[in-house]
Amino acid sequence: MTNQIILPSSKIFFVSQNKTYQQWAESVHFHRSIFLENPAETWLLYCEDAYEFSVLFFALLSAKKAIVLPQNGTANQLKSCLDEVQGVAGSQALAFENTVVYKSDGILESDVTHKNTEITVYLNTKITLYTSGSSGKEKAIDKKLSHLLTEVKHLEACFGHLLNNSCIVSTVSHQHIYGLLFKLIWPIWTGRSVILQPYEYPEHLCHDIAKYQLGKVTLMSSPAHFHRLIKDNVYQSISTHIACMFSSGGPLSLEASLQLAEELKQSPFEILGSTETGGIAWRQRFTVQDQYWTAFDNIKVALDDKTECLKIKSPYISQTGWYACDDKINLISRNQFELCGRIDRIVKIEEKRVSLDHVQQCLKALDFIDDVYCSTAVNKRGLQIVAVVVLTAEAKDKLSQSRNLVFNRQITALLQQDLEAIAIPKRFRYIDALPYNSSGKLNKKDMEKFFD
Repeated sequence: MTNQIILPSSKIFFVSQNKTYQQWAESVHFHRSIFLENPAETWLLYCEDAYEFSVLFFALLSAKKAIVLPQNGTANQLKSCLDEVQGVAGSQALAFENTVVYKSDGILESDVTHKNTEITVYLNTKITLYTSGSSGKEKAIDKKLSHLLTEVKHLEACFGHLLNNSCIVSTVSHQHIYGLLFKLIWPIWTGRSVILQPYEYPEHLCHDIAKYQLGKVTLMSSPAHFHRLIKDNVYQSISTHIACMFSSGGPLSLEASLQLAEELKQSPFEILGSTETGGIAWRQRFTVQDQYWTAFDNIKVALDDKTECLKIKSPYISQTGWYACDDKINLISRNQFELCGRIDRIVKIEEKRVSLDHVQQCLKALDFIDDVYCSTAVNKRGLQIVAVVVLTAEAKDKLSQSRNLVFNRQITALLQQDLEAIAIPKRFRYIDALPYNSSGKLNKKDMEKFFD
């Protein structure tokens, strides 16, 4: 099998930049020439502008350079990656000696003459991504370009007929595996028009559908976005423009799935996976019964008898044999399973095992709680469960007129119907919104600070 492959030339249009595929390809060739002349083999790539990122990303791939993608743009995160690279692409914040920035007017003379749009990329190119996982500690995950392209091709085989000729839009970052695959590589590889810059507010997407006269859009988003959306679903006004929706980064609540299904006549496709594993399974919920996950056709799933956790065989990871996941499951059939919480979210209190995910579900079922995160903290009496709670607007008004202790007791009394005493949170913190990142994930360390 050849190590190189030519990116399919297409009619893709970068909508918000008003750029054709040819203009984009010419820019990729220009920046590729810069990287080829530079002896550095491994490059840190961080660029807030998603279009500029796409150019630099494919220019590095075409120049056979290894890429390191930091988790975010914070100074400490960027600096922590510098020991592994010889060059920095995109970001000038580090004042790194060997830095290449995007040039908007960059174009090769040969491209002016020959209009060369062929971009060759190399399947063995190493791409390192960072993930905080559940602990908040950074972890480097090495991939090859072949892993990413294999997944994109399978996504197209599964869902391409639903996307059809829609324009790809998103609310997630291109620096993470989900955004990198779904909103950047997938549309570029398959030739679908795309708006690469993420939308922070749903109202802005509604505005741009009219502004750019978009017929159909496919939305790549996160549970955090959909959970906020259902409080005031402005997408109802553009429902006929939505071809389909995707959600990843964590489980979407049943409430959100059912409400979106009712209001938009469709529910998001939830994608289960991680930076380490790539995509594992999907589900789409229209009823309470639609709770099981279906493994993708090229993923083998099984139950580890010792840990009761999911194990997989996947073409998206270098490891041969079975890969152990941290998700406890009930195996329903050869390719279907039910998630039962993460093993790292099972804690032992007074010799009893308690699922923090189950405690969260019980709290979320209370009609005056919008969102919640449960963790553990240690006091003089030992380990105890604690909860950071987001109340509904009405409940916030009541809280402002009373004391936290009143709400604490009310919650505790209601939880007694579902939980043992040891599983009921002993301390609560009330905040306006949980601090989700651009991928819809919460950093465990950030949440624990509420109880320092």
